[in-house]
Amino acid sequence: MIRKVKASILQYKVLLENFSFLSVLQISNLLIFLLITPYLFRTLGKESYGLVVFAQTVAAYFSILVNFGFTVTATKDISINRDNSEKTSDIISTVLTLKGMFFIISFVILSILVFTIPLMSTHPQVFFFSMLFCLSETLFPIWYFQGIERMKYIAIINIVTRILSSCLIFIFIKQSADYLRVPLVLGTGTVTGAVIGLFIVFRSYHHNFKFQPIALLKKSLRENIPLFISNVSSQIYVNANKLIVGSFMGMQDVAVYDIADKIVNLLKVPVLLIGQTLFPRVSRDRDVSFVKKAMLFVFVFFTVVYTGVYLFANPLVQLFSGTVNPSAATLLRLLAISLLPICLGLFFAELLLVPFGKLKDYARMRAFSLLIYLSIIGILINIHQIGMYQLGGTIVVVETFVLLYSRFLCRKNKLI
Repeated sequence: MIRKVKASILQYKVLLENFSFLSVLQISNLLIFLLITPYLFRTLGKESYGLVVFAQTVAAYFSILVNFGFTVTATKDISINRDNSEKTSDIISTVLTLKGMFFIISFVILSILVFTIPLMSTHPQVFFFSMLFCLSETLFPIWYFQGIERMKYIAIINIVTRILSSCLIFIFIKQSADYLRVPLVLGTGTVTGAVIGLFIVFRSYHHNFKFQPIALLKKSLRENIPLFISNVSSQIYVNANKLIVGSFMGMQDVAVYDIADKIVNLLKVPVLLIGQTLFPRVSRDRDVSFVKKAMLFVFVFFTVVYTGVYLFANPLVQLFSGTVNPSAATLLRLLAISLLPICLGLFFAELLLVPFGKLKDYARMRAFSLLIYLSIIGILINIHQIGMYQLGGTIVVVETFVLLYSRFLCRKNKLI
């Protein structure tokens, strides 16, 4: 009995420790965001700031290919095999090899796009510099640290590199013409952090990189296809609005949309922290009752959060952008509605369907959500009603569908 109590205390201690480190990381990110974003918004101006955001969004799409679902499957595999050093080294080597191959493919595709699309060919450097973010996604073994439940490395590395990058932003970005330095400075910081993370994995945890057989690489690819489809489906509609705004409305509107979108993304952080913290445990223990308790707490929390956003949208926009912008405040109120379905959908999808191996159902749900998004966008384009509010409303509709369908799948598979 005493041993069980001690084991339970230790287990919750690890969860609390990991959640604390990730919370410190996100708080630091928030503070850095509060310093950098208003500064860049004013210094670069809406046009150049919007262009930087547009290029970063393009790089974010390539990061989907680079990750190929490994953030989920590698975390799960590391969590299960964490006491088997040889097996863990094989997992690390396989993931890094495949991610490296996908980065090379992504860079080749970007080069073709840059020299064939007029909007991109006018400013090629900003798109290439933004790929440094994609390179850091390739190298940073966040999935390893999540799998062994040592979030402190993720927190410490990111905090230090981002503080240094922020200092360099204030030193080197002084006018609109300096916009090219933004992705260069931020990208160099993230790549440096990724290299440090790899050093810790191989030196401190004594793992070795080993070239893996082609058959094993192919097997890993096949296993990750459902999650890749899922990531593509979800990330397309998550990030596409900025590309659509930039293509149909202009870079100044991208800047306005980005402010509201970034605030909503920051408000998602608590539930993402919970998801990252609980995923290794749920994958290992499959404790559904624990997931349900956490879900109820998160739902109450985000109901309160949305009330605050609705009441204080204008001050929030002014705080994060450094300017008064009623359009961004209205958009923020609209986009923030998606917080409620997102917070519940994460539990049904990422913390129940995925850990219990229902990857095909998960992929199907994400594919249907993309289909709904594309259908709505197609209708809006056809009737010439593309606008920021219409695009924001589309996100709310799609996230509500994700929640309802993922809940249906959980009931179908008798997970709830």
